[in-house]
Amino acid sequence: MKKAVALLILSVVFIAGCIGGTTNTNTKTASTSAGSSGINFKSYAPGKVLASWYELFNETFYVSNGYEDLVKHYFPNASVKPSSEYPGSGILVLSPQDVYSKKILFGKPVQVQKLDFFGYIAYRNGMHYIGPWHGVVAIFNSKEGNPVMVVSGTSRAGVGAALNFLAGVKSGKVQLDRTAVVRSGNFEGMLVKEIGDTNLDGIAGEDEFVTLHQIIFDEPFQYYWRVVKGENITVSGGFIRMVNDTKVYIRALGFNVSVRVKNNKGITLTYVIDNINPNYVMAVSDQEDAMKEAIFGGTKVVVVSSGDFSIIPANVSNYTVLAFGDHRPGSGEKQPEVFFKIRDAINKENGAFVIDSGDLVYSGTIYQWEELMKAWKWNKPVFVAVGNHEYNGESVNIYHYYFGPTDYAFSLGGYRYIFANNVMNGYRLTDEQWAWLEKELERAKERGERPVIVMHAPPYDPRPSDEHTLDPSDAKKLLELMREYNAFGIFGHIHVYWYGTYEGVPFVITGGGGAPLYAKPEEGGFYHYVRLFMRDDGSIEVEPVEVSP
Repeated sequence: MKKAVALLILSVVFIAGCIGGTTNTNTKTASTSAGSSGINFKSYAPGKVLASWYELFNETFYVSNGYEDLVKHYFPNASVKPSSEYPGSGILVLSPQDVYSKKILFGKPVQVQKLDFFGYIAYRNGMHYIGPWHGVVAIFNSKEGNPVMVVSGTSRAGVGAALNFLAGVKSGKVQLDRTAVVRSGNFEGMLVKEIGDTNLDGIAGEDEFVTLHQIIFDEPFQYYWRVVKGENITVSGGFIRMVNDTKVYIRALGFNVSVRVKNNKGITLTYVIDNINPNYVMAVSDQEDAMKEAIFGGTKVVVVSSGDFSIIPANVSNYTVLAFGDHRPGSGEKQPEVFFKIRDAINKENGAFVIDSGDLVYSGTIYQWEELMKAWKWNKPVFVAVGNHEYNGESVNIYHYYFGPTDYAFSLGGYRYIFANNVMNGYRLTDEQWAWLEKELERAKERGERPVIVMHAPPYDPRPSDEHTLDPSDAKKLLELMREYNAFGIFGHIHVYWYGTYEGVPFVITGGGGAPLYAKPEEGGFYHYVRLFMRDDGSIEVEPVEVSP
């Protein structure tokens, strides 16, 4: 097995942007004493209040219990007092529990909120962000006219990220990006994210590689690489969802997941690999005695290892794949009742995995995602082709948090499954995507595998009166490639069942997962999922399974 895996080398880059405008220092009226006349925001260019925080406030921090060490780490000379002694002005460093319960940021354009499913989440100017890494900083005048700076986050790690950001601004190591600042009247605030705080303690340790990012709209994700306890961990065939101390959580993007360790110090780590079918894989260690234990069960494989290892596909043939899509509601947040019936029916099947052709939620709000993820209960891996309904606004960040990159491929039993995002660019693929797609098709050809292309929007609409498809030029190009490489297609987007051959290319449209149907039952307008029997001779048998609403 090949040991040489390219290590993605990252640099700590702070998002930069010059602060425009000037400050009239003669009009500064802020102080940290109660009863002051507050900050004259009009005298500061947008972003300049946050950029000048250390001039507007002295370093007396009023801190939630248990967070004192974070402040002292980033501001060793600061005066730290309990938040219960807060005099009504100055700097508050609050845990997510305290900032939410006190409602001190309630109604502000940057704040910390809480939802039952996601826990504490960050909010910035109409967008929600999930995950424990988000820090919040807000400066405003209180109702009494006193200057206030609130520092908080979605967890201890988030609070540490916010303090790290403020320390960087004061030292000049971080240049504040004014486009990341929300300015509204007598308020300035922003949201930051740290990647690499692997023990989530809020402190950038010597054995961690931490990058700090200022959030504008789309947040950054680091999918394949982490420093864990000083070891460089690179993952392929899946992405790193989270690291918590010595436990690395990976979501598989197929049946071949490899972990490579550079600067190996022999530290034993636990890898929890989810979204995989243990019956179709095996674990292989690439180093003697590196793998201590491998546990297979449910949709997980747990590996305890001090070195390199791989999860590789078993030698399988004549297996079944289950496919469906477009299970979003016609409006609102709740998933359609028929989606639950389809989910339960698929869970009773013996298939190797599930393909979801997209349109998971209606418009992509966090509340719709909360309802979906409550119902996201599968006993098989599910591989998703992103749909247009979930790839917009705040939904983009939530999608990437749960499902990772939108273009990926994997092999199993003589077939190469190629998933691509064809909804983000006006139902077209970018030049980079076309190059990647052709490379994957060539890889399948070289390996003697039949390609199966999975996208949301199909290249052809079988209904006589509609064109609910890819851009026509891209549809033509896709069909040419599929015909050249003998590819089979799985698509959604059109809320019907259709299977046939168009311009010499066989594909199925499975869009009856719960969204409003687009045709009469006899024309394919019925709720369903599809069984795909993947034969070892490269032939594919398609069988729709109708599900009553």
